[in-house]
Amino acid sequence: MKDVPLDSVRNVVVVGHAASGKTSLVEALLHTAGVTSRLGAIDTKNTVSDASPEEQERQLSIHGSNLLLTWRGHNIFLGDTPGYADFYGEVVAAVSIADAAIVTVDALHGIEVCTQKIWELLTLHNIPRMIVITKADKDNARFQETMDALVATFGSGCVPLVAPLGMAAGFRGAVELLPNQAGEADPALFNACYTKLVDAVAETDDVLMEKYLAGAQMGVAEMAPALRAAVNACRVFPVVVCASTKELGIDRVLGAMVDVLPSPKDRGPVAVAEGEALKPDATLPSAARVFKTVTDPFVGQITYFRVYQGTISSGSEVHNISRNHKERLGDLLIIQGKDQVHVDKATPGDVVAVTKLKHTHVNDTLGTARVTFAPIQFPRPVLTLAVQSAKQGDEEKLAEGLHRVRDEDPTIIVERHHETHDLLVSGLGDVHLDVVFKRLKEKFKVEVVTALPKVAYHETIRGTADVRYRHKKQSGGSGQFGEVAIRMRPNERDKGYEFVDKIVGGVISNSYIPSVDKGIRSRISGGVIAGCPVVDIIVELYDGKEHPVDSKDIAFQIAGKKAFGQAFEKAQPVLLEPIMHVEIVCPQEYMGDINGILNGKRGHITGMDTRGALQVIKANVPHAEMFKFCGELRSITGGRGSFTMERAHYAEVPHTTALHVIEAYQKSRTHEED
Repeated sequence: MKDVPLDSVRNVVVVGHAASGKTSLVEALLHTAGVTSRLGAIDTKNTVSDASPEEQERQLSIHGSNLLLTWRGHNIFLGDTPGYADFYGEVVAAVSIADAAIVTVDALHGIEVCTQKIWELLTLHNIPRMIVITKADKDNARFQETMDALVATFGSGCVPLVAPLGMAAGFRGAVELLPNQAGEADPALFNACYTKLVDAVAETDDVLMEKYLAGAQMGVAEMAPALRAAVNACRVFPVVVCASTKELGIDRVLGAMVDVLPSPKDRGPVAVAEGEALKPDATLPSAARVFKTVTDPFVGQITYFRVYQGTISSGSEVHNISRNHKERLGDLLIIQGKDQVHVDKATPGDVVAVTKLKHTHVNDTLGTARVTFAPIQFPRPVLTLAVQSAKQGDEEKLAEGLHRVRDEDPTIIVERHHETHDLLVSGLGDVHLDVVFKRLKEKFKVEVVTALPKVAYHETIRGTADVRYRHKKQSGGSGQFGEVAIRMRPNERDKGYEFVDKIVGGVISNSYIPSVDKGIRSRISGGVIAGCPVVDIIVELYDGKEHPVDSKDIAFQIAGKKAFGQAFEKAQPVLLEPIMHVEIVCPQEYMGDINGILNGKRGHITGMDTRGALQVIKANVPHAEMFKFCGELRSITGGRGSFTMERAHYAEVPHTTALHVIEAYQKSRTHEED
């Protein structure tokens, strides 16, 4: 890595929908810049960024890659990200440390679901971006139609920076609009593209607008800095076009990255959660953000971080400010696929890796400046499976492996459900979890058996009941005696269990009243009709009897527990199920099929909205019906639909469904007793 001025550093993330040409573009950029001696291709499994056997086998990006190339004296740190929805967490991590983005759009398929989702993410983080129309050499590739779609979806700020030389089979590359020299380009197309570019840039600069309205000619010297400022302000999104596998137009992409995308200096101070904003100055106290960790079977943990302020050197001691712990760094590395490039230091804008940090994880802050970054907001899981080790005795290995996987991938959630006692692993889709379980087998030598999770049903009542119960036991010597009378009625939803002491006249001693409550609580946790926790009831203890010799704590616990069970069965018991609020994003043509599936899942559509060219369906759906929805949606939409869900509330289970749940519970109890 060459030492270059701060304004000659670029930190760029490449994002886009799956199969939109990101990895092929990155390979072409690396080859054109001289980083690689031959052009890598996905089909031949020799790409730099998709270097893992899993990625090559599946022929899709799973992990984000952080690469470095040099072009015209500029250091360009390049992040290649997955486009498959299951690995969206890698996109979020990469965007969190980028100064700019390249958004790839397929010239054949146009703007797809994940592209719009990523665009919203870039807008949220105020990331300047340029658009690269890929696969311009393919049959049916259309430049103008794609440009029209970009403007319709993302606004008039999307303007061409180049004019293509032909399209489809006749694509020969592109010519720059600045300077205004059409060269081989079609004059009409060139002039139309040039006019759009000048119009958009002039609107962002008052001086240029005055000259433009006066009809004066504007040269590169005036236009270039205004264009760069407009891109940095996210008011203009320049568009270039290329054919990566033939390396046509790639030099224009590299030129645009250098000419119009911002440097750390252009981006200016970076706000932090605690402490003063960070300045891109290599002489100030250092601060770096950890955005990714990977476990390597040979070197252990590899930690990736981006420097925002100051200088961090190989072999230096830094402070993990987030955990108040010192770390000794080894060699700083730039991971170029399977190769490692050692560097002496990292300054603002640089993205490097280091091995064997013991106490540092994603979202930690390293350095000497007393600041901490706000945590990266990773996407929430949409698919959950219950897991257990396939081999008895591997439980500890499984726990350790899941812990390590969770450290690497913050989009994975591992938890033991406190009601069903399932060990649950949640992720962003079936492919995501499949990769996780394969990683457990290969890296940690533990295989798992998966199943759909148990639904966390609750039990409650609709009616009231009044029960008196006497517990009496005599087996020689001191016996047991306790009698209670309780009234049971429903509580307000989500108010839980309430115990009300209505004893008067001391018919039950104060010391035994908590025993009744304790006995009731023991039955509440295990349920009555289906083995599920009981919620939202009020129990009044209003009468009872005790014996001067035989009454004791355990007697009143048993009496309370038995009385509760009898009262519950008389008070019109019902099952409650968790209802999920689901938001589905899909193209218009799939709405009918999706609505039909939601209706079949007992779903209730609560609203619809639009998000650019996409539709948003909002619905409440029982959790029991959502376990397979991830795969169903992908099948219906060909991978063009996505969804999120979160628990909304509990609702009563329909009678027929409840009977099935109760019967299954009763059979399981009979089986256990046998």
